[in-house]
Amino acid sequence: MHAIDAISDEKSGTDSARRKAANGRTDERPPFSVFLSGVMQGSNADNSLHAQDYRQHLRDIITAAHPEAEVVCPAELNPDSVAYDNEAARRAFMGELDLAAETDVLVAYAPVATMGTAVEMYRAYAAGRLVFTVSPMTTNWAVRFLSTRVFGDLAEFEAFVRDGDLGRTVAERAS
Repeated sequence: MHAIDAISDEKSGTDSARRKAANGRTDERPPFSVFLSGVMQGSNADNSLHAQDYRQHLRDIITAAHPEAEVVCPAELNPDSVAYDNEAARRAFMGELDLAAETDVLVAYAPVATMGTAVEMYRAYAAGRLVFTVSPMTTNWAVRFLSTRVFGDLAEFEAFVRDGDLGRTVAERAS
């Protein structure tokens, strides 16, 4: 199965056993799901990517406090996306936008301007999802107006999660 096909399977629910196994759980529905949005190509004019190590760091922060959370990472779903042809890239991009709108929480990492992240943030915002953004660009309108809350750096976001504020905010939204 190609990574882009996994998006369709996840959307339809046919791949739920794989997701549960990957997250180490056997429950039917996780208390909440998190979409990891963030800079990939940014303003690069070629197919090079920004470092993606922040994704594992965000996953570690979230799962340390919330091992029950389902964390969805588009870079993991599409590890070779820069090599996709136009049709495969379009399917992957549109599928990722759908996932951003379907998860309970979107965590956006935007140390620099990133158009894909901005579109994912908008889709999540428009769907009424929580959007937590890690970015120094606090005056940027997309960051300011699409975010539930903005964190200046990863340490600030980590304190928010570790102190239980992520779980409380998700629970408040659900009630």
